[in-house]
Amino acid sequence: MIAALAPTLLGLAAIVSAVGGCASTIMALRKSHDEEHEQCLERLKEARAELEKVAEELHERKMRDAS
Repeated sequence: MIAALAPTLLGLAAIVSAVGGCASTIMALRKSHDEEHEQCLERLKEARAELEKVAEELHERKMRDAS
């Protein structure tokens, strides 16, 4: 009787393994997306800070040149 169930059990094990692989891949993709999103936000924050600095320097130059 066990020999008759072996192909069925192997098929079931293959399905469970495939589902586990898919779930693992999805979780890795989501983690990667979240990390990239955080890195993007950090780069945006740095770019905005640099822009503020440059805008302030430009304003100071314009004020000096105007006087």
